[in-house]
Order: sequence, then C-alpha cells, then structure tokens
Amino acid sequence: MAPGSVACVYADGAVWVSSPEKSVITRVDAKTNTATDTIAVGPGPRFLTGGARARCGRSIRAMARLSRVDMKTRKLAANIDVGLPGTGGELAFGDGHVWATVFQIPLSKIDPATNQVVKQWVGAGGDSVRVGHGSLWLSNLREQNVWRIDLTQL
Repeated sequence: MAPGSVACVYADGAVWVSSPEKSVITRVDAKTNTATDTIAVGPGPRFLTGGARARCGRSIRAMARLSRVDMKTRKLAANIDVGLPGTGGELAFGDGHVWATVFQIPLSKIDPATNQVVKQWVGAGGDSVRVGHGSLWLSNLREQNVWRIDLTQL
C-alpha cells in the first residue's frame, strides 16, 4: 500500500485506497487481500466514491479536480475540473451522479457519462454528503445540522 493512504471504499469486488502523498489510488482484491493495481491520478486524492462502473477520487489543490478511474480497465479515465476550493469536503455516488461538497460550494453534481459538472450550488453548508432512500443527505459541521434533499428537486 502506498504511504500516506487516507481513505478506502469497497466496490466491484475490491477495496480502493487513496494516497494523497503519492497521488495514486490502489486496488486491493477483497478475496486475496492483495494489491493488484496502483493507478496514478490527479494530485493529492483524498476522498473516494464509486458507481457507474468507475472509481472517483477527489484531488485536492487550489482548484480541486476529480479523477475518474475505470474499474474494468483499471486506468485513469478522466480528470474533471470541478473548481472546488480548499482541502476538506466529501464525495458520494447516487442517483446516477457523483456529488461533491466543500464549505463554500456545498454541492456539485457531476455526470459520470460526460465527465462534466452539471450544476453547482454556492453558499453556506457543505461538509459531508451521502445518497440514500431517494434523498441526498448533506451535513454542515459549521451549523451542526443535516439537510435531507429530495433527489427529484436536484
């Protein structure tokens, strides 16, 4: 495993691990507990999510970038400029989209089919995001609350 690994997610029979220190995502076979692939991605990947047969790792820098790894080919498929400031935030996959959040831009909706940002919302909020039960769940650490947003409204 690459030094400085910080996040992992299970998808497609494997555990995927991000290492911002080495700017890689490592695939670990869940059955054999063996690292099978190390994939170079954009600088400083921290947060991971999976879906639409691709692994996404958020790369953190002045203008954050989302790196998309194809789980089948195990290669970098795209780097998507999302324009998110700072080093915090979170990623989630659900309802056919990748969702990203940071404090100043609480929600970004990314289409994995086109590797494009579909919509962004700005203002207060943004900390952690998840999708489930027909809703997007967005926490706001600064205000100490959680918003439940109907996906049909997004």
